[in-house]
Amino acid sequence: MPLPNTHLIHPRFEQHHRPVADKQATAECRVERPAQQAVWDDAAGKNTYPPPELLYEGPCRYQYLSAAGQPVVADTTTPLADVRITLPVGAVVYQTNDLVTLTATATNPDLLEPPRTLTVVAVSGSSISWQRDLVCQLRQPTTR
Repeated sequence: MPLPNTHLIHPRFEQHHRPVADKQATAECRVERPAQQAVWDDAAGKNTYPPPELLYEGPCRYQYLSAAGQPVVADTTTPLADVRITLPVGAVVYQTNDLVTLTATATNPDLLEPPRTLTVVAVSGSSISWQRDLVCQLRQPTTR
């Protein structure tokens, strides 16, 4: 219990920590939201998916968390890994199934080959935020 007329957490705690968190972003990424429904394309004569909506492009931090499991897909064991992508706090509201693509890294170029597209599986939130954490998994190829 704090003393009377004092705060347990300083009122400018978030403002103080945001620049520190932002300087830890040694990678660049792009966050997109894929279209949920196909639309008819007269020229192609078939349904096509519109390009994804760009939500964010800029600095981020990439952190491998752990092996998430190995589900069997079409009789093949497919390893999954959890990755935390940390972004600056902003007005964008991220959702599960958004896609994160790592585009550059200052410290580990091996993360760029092969190109990595991650699917957001959880978005963290709290009443005190100086960064936005997205828990992602490596996106599995699809036929879409």
